[in-house]
Amino acid sequence: MNINRLILGASFIAAGTLQLGSLNAAAHGWSEFPAARQQICYEQGGLWSGTPPNAACAEAKAISGSYPWVQRNEFSINIQDYNNQQAVRSAVPDGTLCYANDSQKRGFGIGRSDWTRTELNPGEFEYVFNATAPHNPSFWEFYLSKPNTDLNQPLRWNDLSLLKTVGNVPVENGKYRINITIPSDRAGDATLFVRWQRIDPVGEGFYNCSDITIVNGDVTDPEPPVDPVEPVVPYLVQGSQFIPSNISLNSVSVGDSVNFSVFNKNGVEHSAFSLEINAGNIQDWDRLLAAQVNGYYEDFFNGNVFIGRWHPEMEHYMYFRDDLYGNFFNSRDARASGVFSITPAEQAPNETVAISAKLISELNDSEVSYGDVILLTPDVVGANANDAVWAQTDGESLNLQTNANNELIVDTSLLSQTAQTLSFSLSLPNSDAQAIVSFNLTVDGETTEPTDPAVPTDPTVPDGTWNASAVYLQGDQVTYQGRVWTAQWWTQGDEPGTTGQWGVWR
Repeated sequence: MNINRLILGASFIAAGTLQLGSLNAAAHGWSEFPAARQQICYEQGGLWSGTPPNAACAEAKAISGSYPWVQRNEFSINIQDYNNQQAVRSAVPDGTLCYANDSQKRGFGIGRSDWTRTELNPGEFEYVFNATAPHNPSFWEFYLSKPNTDLNQPLRWNDLSLLKTVGNVPVENGKYRINITIPSDRAGDATLFVRWQRIDPVGEGFYNCSDITIVNGDVTDPEPPVDPVEPVVPYLVQGSQFIPSNISLNSVSVGDSVNFSVFNKNGVEHSAFSLEINAGNIQDWDRLLAAQVNGYYEDFFNGNVFIGRWHPEMEHYMYFRDDLYGNFFNSRDARASGVFSITPAEQAPNETVAISAKLISELNDSEVSYGDVILLTPDVVGANANDAVWAQTDGESLNLQTNANNELIVDTSLLSQTAQTLSFSLSLPNSDAQAIVSFNLTVDGETTEPTDPAVPTDPTVPDGTWNASAVYLQGDQVTYQGRVWTAQWWTQGDEPGTTGQWGVWR
């Protein structure tokens, strides 16, 4: 018996696209008087090009780009257990108060004493909130930073004293107006921190920081104590480059997707992110993809992964915009890793895939002799060859068998000795692509004459010509389509030639 191998080359492209959804709340407003940080920076300009005139605003832009100003009325977070102060502090931890723990707005949480400030006198003043989308019912909390608070550090909950709580306040011409009192013994620079909390199942709350100077000629603001500060050191291990050196911003086209997967210490995928390229993000996709990764790990895994690098002067991690190859995968576990990839825009599948057929023996490519065993080998590009599905499309029916490599075993000795054309197809699930291979089966010499069908055979006697209603036991022999078949075990109704090389009939 000759064993030949026929290679069926099928070019399949299997593309996977990750869809990462996000929950975006509607826009809602900001502190108008005294103005919130993001609003003052917005009014001063330099947001879309150039540099904002205020140094603190300029650093905020360097960290977070222009995105926070697009959403300056949405410094918010959803906390369902919003009446639980511990739950609030866990969701908005120290250092994140001024940007509601939204990693894409983290530039507004930096500790600096040179934010532009609004002057206020001790005593009562009218606080104004500009409501682009009013929400009632709701309640308000007003805090003032304590004396001696180091304003060069990010704001913490323990830095604050509660000034006032207010229940549901009606909106007037798109404004909320609430009277607040500054203590008479306060003077100098401070931060007014405002929490506006919606009363609803989602628990959406808004957090604004207004930088103020309390003008009070009767009180001298004490100087904050100067304590030695230990330098902050990086707490993550720097890994591989985020964007490989062979990739540029121009390596993608509209419709493509850029992807990033994070693998744990065991090499198992922990998370995956994707961003579809469009006309609006084609020159900024690297930062936006990194923001997905950083925001996810900030929100759910305590910042255990960050795309970017350590900034020694600012003493924190940041993504360096306009420095494509200067950002890295950073993780608390040095064994973790990240992989960047590009998925091309989805293309129409090939209706017919080219076939490359070759016999290892010197048989003619289009002819196979009766008795040969042919191995059809799938050649699949971009997918697992074991996922490919074989089917017979022409010729006498065979019970299709494959081996561990998903090679189709075509044993022509299981067929009748009849010259014929055999065809087989190869396809992938969820794809229109298909490859088909055909070859002619030739029969050399004389064929065995079948038993004369005119001679009756007792169906109760397990010999002679096979009968579908007869019962056959192990070792019984019958003739069928010119061949002798032996039963391997009890059988009834199983047609010889259809049970495969390991079936009941051999």
